[in-house]
Amino acid sequence: MDKESRKLKRHVRKSENVLLRSLFKLIFIFVALALQIGVFIFLFRATGSIYTSKYFIYNTIRIIAVIYILAKHDSALYKLAWILFIMFMPVLGICVFILWGNSRLRRQKQIDIKEIENNTNYLLDNSFKIDEEIKGKDKHVFNMLRYIQNITSYPICGNVSSKYYDLGDKVFVDLKKDLLNAKDYIFMEFYIIDKGQIANEIFDILKKKAKEGLDVKLIYDSYGCLTKFTKKMKNDLKSAGVEIYSFNPPSILINSYFNNRLHRKIVSIDGKISYTGGFNLADEYANIKEKYGHWKDAGIRFEGDISWDFTLMFLRDLELITKNVKIDYDKYKNISIKEKNNSEPKGIAVAMSDGPNNRKNPVEAVYMNIINTATDYVYITTPYFAISEQMLTSLLNAARSGVDIRIILPHIPDKKIVQMSTRSYYEVLLSAGIKVYEYKPGFIHSKTFVSDDKIGIVGSANMDYRSMNLNYECISLVYDTGTEKDIKQDFLNMINNSCIEVKLKDWIKRSIFSKIIESILTTFSTMF
Repeated sequence: MDKESRKLKRHVRKSENVLLRSLFKLIFIFVALALQIGVFIFLFRATGSIYTSKYFIYNTIRIIAVIYILAKHDSALYKLAWILFIMFMPVLGICVFILWGNSRLRRQKQIDIKEIENNTNYLLDNSFKIDEEIKGKDKHVFNMLRYIQNITSYPICGNVSSKYYDLGDKVFVDLKKDLLNAKDYIFMEFYIIDKGQIANEIFDILKKKAKEGLDVKLIYDSYGCLTKFTKKMKNDLKSAGVEIYSFNPPSILINSYFNNRLHRKIVSIDGKISYTGGFNLADEYANIKEKYGHWKDAGIRFEGDISWDFTLMFLRDLELITKNVKIDYDKYKNISIKEKNNSEPKGIAVAMSDGPNNRKNPVEAVYMNIINTATDYVYITTPYFAISEQMLTSLLNAARSGVDIRIILPHIPDKKIVQMSTRSYYEVLLSAGIKVYEYKPGFIHSKTFVSDDKIGIVGSANMDYRSMNLNYECISLVYDTGTEKDIKQDFLNMINNSCIEVKLKDWIKRSIFSKIIESILTTFSTMF
């Protein structure tokens, strides 16, 4: 066994005990809660000088923690939530903050990511220029595309064709065909991989292609796949020659384990065909298994130059995982350019990655840019809605200026507390003229934006603090491709056939208790 194989085997062994190590989280919280209760009892029963000295130490620790949080480069709402938590329950609050409160990526990880990006930026093809025609046609779009290039380095692609899927069920039909036709390599990464029909069908194809000699690699998030992607499933794939990698396996650095998750969904086939969206490899995403009613998701398929960018995104994640294992980027780049896109290219598209290493928050910035520059409408679907003050202001101002803002959210939630937090925004949104709908048949998991019949976004990023600041995400933006109209039509079909419109006059009649709970949850929404 060579040196590289031994390193990979050690990496696999390291990720096997995910469930056992995750129990540490619960134990840690219970111990912290017990300590907090003990401190309360001690202070309540203490008297005289003992009470004074202990209470002074207790307050000093609390104040130091608050000052530390205030000094952080984070949103005001995020800091407020943690400060309130720590002020009322310092011991528990500080312990929980250590677990998942620190949003900044540790310094060494930032250095590693920056080094990987610097060493591979030469592989990005910036030969396509955002020409004067686009600038003359729409200066706002021109500026947005230039902004994306500046903050992510990913290029604007002109040699692209795209296809939008309004259901995860439909994604898997085409995906299986494309996988079977792969000639050189298949790269896939998902947040969730779960046992079931979809995983079995996809895995059968991956094993077949690996045995044919193709380079087949699969990255999964260790936390998202907790108890789902079993050891037996992994061993079955590995025995067929499929390489499997766990992203951010448990370690003593528990903060980054719980916070910084790989939430991207990427499939790259030979660097020529790529998929992204909200779907994962599990039966509920294809409505084979019912989970929270009908599962509404979205995806997008690309052919052309943009597929290499998703390939590079995958390879960069792979290098971050394997560290010392050399990746031959040039080999995969050469494969991707052997054949040009045979479909008729139309419009332009750009792949964009985001993560806790990029403090410019490109996904949130692009979302806000679309809202701020819209002239007619912005239609949004998202399963979770816990946005920053800046984005909320952008939405409210756009609606008050006459832009038709509509948002579709789940009627049946996957997490009840998150839905209650989401609904805490309804009154202010509705009061500004924003139309809010809930997807009645079940859970809507798609993450899409469409504006003015010209700009569309399909990707993995939710409209919440976690996606905008903590997770590794990816989105695709299309401009003037025709796909934007498909996204819009899907949205209108849902409104006409599958949604309940939330009316302000009815919403304000909800109970006082509900309003109080929602107000509290709004404050702490960035922590969910």
